Amino acid sequence: MKPDSIYRAAHSAAEAYRKDVIERLGQGHSEAATAEWNQQRFWLWVVDRAIEHIEGRRFWYECGRRNFSRVNQRPELANAIRKLRKLQTRLQVDGLPTFRQKEAILEELARLANLLLE
Repeated sequence: MKPDSIYRAAHSAAEAYRKDVIERLGQGHSEAATAEWNQQRFWLWVVDRAIEHIEGRRFWYECGRRNFSRVNQRPELANAIRKLRKLQTRLQVDGLPTFRQKEAILEELARLANLLLE
């Protein structure tokens, strides 16, 4: 498995998102697409990368060698990953939460994401 950089991958993902928005809505939406990626999409995307690393599916330099495939060594991480995915779904699919609900979801998501990496 070839190690990769989250920073390079994030840049590529952000650029792909920007291009998709431009194709659908026009060049005038380029800056807004970049801002949306940075503000709304990056953190959920990077949590998915951390999960890939912890599960041993992809090695990301920034997550560290010690954390790679660690879910096999610490079973409680599998439960944290399940909870993380549920929270992500609530943010992406469910209806618009209140600000208080969104804040609580993001706090729990951050707490669980911090459990993944030492």
